Amino acid sequence: MRNKQSLITWLIIFAILVGSGVLTILLPSLVGGSSTTPLPSETTTVTFPLPVPIGGRSEITLPSWQWMLGLAILIPGLVIGAGLTLGIVYIILSRLVANTTSSSSYQKNSVTLDNRQTEKIARLRETRPTSAAPESTWRRWSVITTAITILMFVAFLTFLFASTIFPNGQIVRNDAIVNIVSVMVVIAVVIALAAIVMWLRSDRIAAINRTESLAIPWDFIAVVITGLLVVGLGIGVIAILNAPQ
Repeated sequence: MRNKQSLITWLIIFAILVGSGVLTILLPSLVGGSSTTPLPSETTTVTFPLPVPIGGRSEITLPSWQWMLGLAILIPGLVIGAGLTLGIVYIILSRLVANTTSSSSYQKNSVTLDNRQTEKIARLRETRPTSAAPESTWRRWSVITTAITILMFVAFLTFLFASTIFPNGQIVRNDAIVNIVSVMVVIAVVIALAAIVMWLRSDRIAAINRTESLAIPWDFIAVVITGLLVVGLGIGVIAILNAPQ
């Protein structure tokens, strides 16, 4: 029942997205957009050199919208083909593993190996007593490693952003040369460090780890993918309809 309701919700959202996209394309002509004067435009072409001459041609020149349309068809086809190939390989391997593990010889050897490993571990424990670290130690290290990871990503992303805005990496401030990229990185790291000190706790990390066993939100993923597909198709259709003749 729940899967049926999810499917109905997904279909309604898909219909709304498709309808809004089609309405956006057709609305200008429905309200008298045909009387407007189109802006002058030129056909943009893209030339692609062929690795091997075909039919005496070493390159192909097509309008840019045709290349985009071809990529829009080719890329999903490659993704679907790769997914089907991996799915078939996974099914074959799963059946092979299931047949192997269900055999009596495998189960007998597995039991023998488990007993041998258990005896080996028991002998090692007699001569090498274990000293497990307390839970507080692991909690402390989880906070430290998480904080280092966050700071690393903040510094890296800030460096990329600052390098994009300031390609030279320096500015002149009060007759002095300032390495603005380093300044922005330091400021971002300090802000992130302050946020980590105020928010990051071992209990919160443990709570996040416990959510890893929750179900995957397939409905949300389906809606997002559908929206992206509809937006991409809408942009492609608009580009085709507005392509210069």
